[in-house]
Amino acid sequence: MSQPQKRTKVTEPAESMENDDSEASTSQSSATRTDLTAFTQEAFRNMVAATRSCNNFPQGTARSLYLSYPGYARMLEEQSQRVLGLINKVLKVEKISGDIRRRQGDEQLEMVQECNDILFERITTNLDIKRGLRHRNNHVVVETQVDVQSATTPTATLVTTTNETTTPRAGTWNRTTSSVGTPSRGTVSARLFTAKNIMRPQMQFKVPVDNSAQNPFKPRLTEKPNSLKPLALLPEYDDNGEVVSFLHPYEFELMKFEPTKEQLQKQKPLMPLPPAQTELMLVDSVEKLRQALDELRQASQIAIDVEHHSYRTFMGITCLVQMSTRTKDYIFDTLILREDMHILNLVLTDPKVLKILHGGDLDIEWLQRDLSLYIVNMFDTHRAAKALNMARLSLAFLLKHYLDLDVDKSLQLADWRMRPLPQQLIDYARQDTHYLIYVFERMTNDLLQADQGQPQALRMVYQLSTEVCKKRYTKPHIGPESHLDLVRKTKRSFDNRQLYALQGIFAWRDTTARQEDESYGYVLPNHMMLQIAESLPREMQGILACCNPIPPLVRQQLHTLHQIVLKAREQPLVKPILEDHSSRLGNAHLAPTTKDFNSKLNCPHDYSHQEEARDDLPTLLRRSATGKLLRPDQQKVNSPLMQLANPAFELFQKPMAPTQEEHLRWQHSRKESQILRMPYKRYLAILPLMQQQKIEQTAREHSELLKRRLCPTEPAPESIKVETTPKEQDDLYNLPLKEQLKRKHQSNAERDQPSMSKRSKNEETKPIIKEEAMPATEEVQDSDDEAVVEVPIEKNAPENGASTLSKRQQKRQQKNQRFKAKSRVQAQSSNHPVQVPSSNQGNTQHFDYKNVDFRQFRGGAQRARGTEVKTQMRGKNRPNQRNNKQFNKLFTFSNVKKEGKK
Repeated sequence: MSQPQKRTKVTEPAESMENDDSEASTSQSSATRTDLTAFTQEAFRNMVAATRSCNNFPQGTARSLYLSYPGYARMLEEQSQRVLGLINKVLKVEKISGDIRRRQGDEQLEMVQECNDILFERITTNLDIKRGLRHRNNHVVVETQVDVQSATTPTATLVTTTNETTTPRAGTWNRTTSSVGTPSRGTVSARLFTAKNIMRPQMQFKVPVDNSAQNPFKPRLTEKPNSLKPLALLPEYDDNGEVVSFLHPYEFELMKFEPTKEQLQKQKPLMPLPPAQTELMLVDSVEKLRQALDELRQASQIAIDVEHHSYRTFMGITCLVQMSTRTKDYIFDTLILREDMHILNLVLTDPKVLKILHGGDLDIEWLQRDLSLYIVNMFDTHRAAKALNMARLSLAFLLKHYLDLDVDKSLQLADWRMRPLPQQLIDYARQDTHYLIYVFERMTNDLLQADQGQPQALRMVYQLSTEVCKKRYTKPHIGPESHLDLVRKTKRSFDNRQLYALQGIFAWRDTTARQEDESYGYVLPNHMMLQIAESLPREMQGILACCNPIPPLVRQQLHTLHQIVLKAREQPLVKPILEDHSSRLGNAHLAPTTKDFNSKLNCPHDYSHQEEARDDLPTLLRRSATGKLLRPDQQKVNSPLMQLANPAFELFQKPMAPTQEEHLRWQHSRKESQILRMPYKRYLAILPLMQQQKIEQTAREHSELLKRRLCPTEPAPESIKVETTPKEQDDLYNLPLKEQLKRKHQSNAERDQPSMSKRSKNEETKPIIKEEAMPATEEVQDSDDEAVVEVPIEKNAPENGASTLSKRQQKRQQKNQRFKAKSRVQAQSSNHPVQVPSSNQGNTQHFDYKNVDFRQFRGGAQRARGTEVKTQMRGKNRPNQRNNKQFNKLFTFSNVKKEGKK
């Protein structure tokens, strides 16, 4: 019994499907009715019936039970595929990409919702148009007057609209003019030509726009026609190894480019036909693009211009490209042909075809960014106007100068995204390139004429134009201090809180503009951003009050802006330092001074070297009757000061009433203070003082030198007479060293011979000064220690008539001399202070060697001269050297050479 019940339930959905088909046929017949109200009610009934039929299908566990039967599952699958096929056809009609039959459940639902949004928007628009609430292509003209001096008289504009006289001009409500409709004399009116509800063209681009600052702009060129090198997109890296840009694809071709001979020769200008008699081709499809390419390849000269839009996009959009030959004009719709315009590189990169632009700096970058177009062999009329030193460099001035043609430039701020293009915008875009070839020919001849037929100036213009072609597009980038540039331009002084808020709002605006693909001016204009950062409103309504009109994205993200402002208000307030004050402080601490304040010639009050020096300026100080300096605001004390106690000591004691001499002295000092003495006069006055200081300094240095001397000098005794024979002394020193020593020993032997055997020990040890002797240092080497022994050498010994001695007498004389040398060494090496020989035995001088300045002996000892005798001290004198080692170290120097034992 259960099976028949299930079969009856299976037949019910089938009957409901038949009812749905019948109801769909009735709805199609009712769609032809003219009554809109009846049609809407019938559509609602059908929707309710379809919803009821869908709800009659089994659900939950019942659905799983029914799907276990193959017949029900097969029928349900067939009907589902049929419905999905119908929905897919509707999606294709609405140009929604993708096949709904191959998607999952969530993706299918999203595609259906997108299609419904488009359908409902179209229905709403059609209903508004039917009721008269909306008009198609409602172009609104808003005219604003700018203070730009015009070189020509104002002429009638080509653009005329029905609501021009009734629409007030933006920004002219507070201008006092004769009438709102007529601009003042000498100004140009710029008009904003736009339309309502323009669909954003970047939403239909096949390749999405990348506004991120992390990814640098990369050329999208896939092929390279007219190349001398194969295509290679080479990256450039920074110090951190990150890619910052890519090389120009046609950089090598531009480096090798040279203008042809025909371009450097005199041209034959041909006046073009008026635009009304010239053919115009609107290129908005790939077939027309290929046809235009074939025609452009036949031309030798092409004039190019670009129309750009940058308000409702972050990086900008190239909306139109105009090209003109001598016989035809072309307007390319780059919003539609954005991905196919790169085929024009066959013409634009051909070095044999000349491309003419006016001010192509930005045009070159826009063509690279949006259309992957590059230009080789370009002539820039803007650079040519600079080379000719023209009064103005605009295209309107060139057309007036060469063709006496007044063009309308009031539509520079038009919205070029409007489609279809109004006829006014088509005529405006066409006039920029229609006469440009004729202007090029006239300017070429003027350049040759200015250079007396030589092509140097013309070649320079081509080189400058080639440098413009080498430009590469780079994305906008902001740094941590980019907001400070805006503050410097506005010349406002912000504290640390305001700067913190400005930096946060600046970063928010940049992030929002990149995400929403909107310009900075649309997200938040500069003047509104500065007003918010300067006022720092506490409430959200204060932020909105700083914006008039309120930008849409500011209203949407008001909470984020409010949090930035509140965080800035929480920052501790730091007193700002003005730039001029900080610069003065920095110069005072860091900048080195070139003045020598210790110099006597420096005078801090000398302003004679300055150009603006004045000596008649008033001062705050004045003198009283007694000559005392008084301030003008100092109040006179009527009551005299009472002395509490008598002073114990007075430094400057003078009578209360000044004398006549003091009056004269004060008068003389005031007169001297008012006289400006020149630097040379001051120099002459200071010379005696400088000379006196120099003499005193020399005397002090001499006294210090005497105190630091090792052995004080003493005048020679009068009783000592030095007998010298200059001639014999010269002859003695001219002999060899051995002969000199031999003669000296002979003279000493002859002098000491008579009393050699009869002298006592006291007489031998008694010092006998015959003449001035020079001590010679000799170094004696020993296995245990080293020492230096001073041996006096007599110079210029008196030569007595020496008689011939026998060998025995000579031998005895030599023995006595050795004994005398030994006794002399013992006397010098004693621990007692050194006694300087003098004529008076009672007058002895003791010298303390502890106060010796040994810095004078840093040069070391001198080598022994040729006349010095270096005696070898044998073993008998070694104990004496060891006992007097402390004294010998005073005269031991590092430069004395050591000699070995003999």
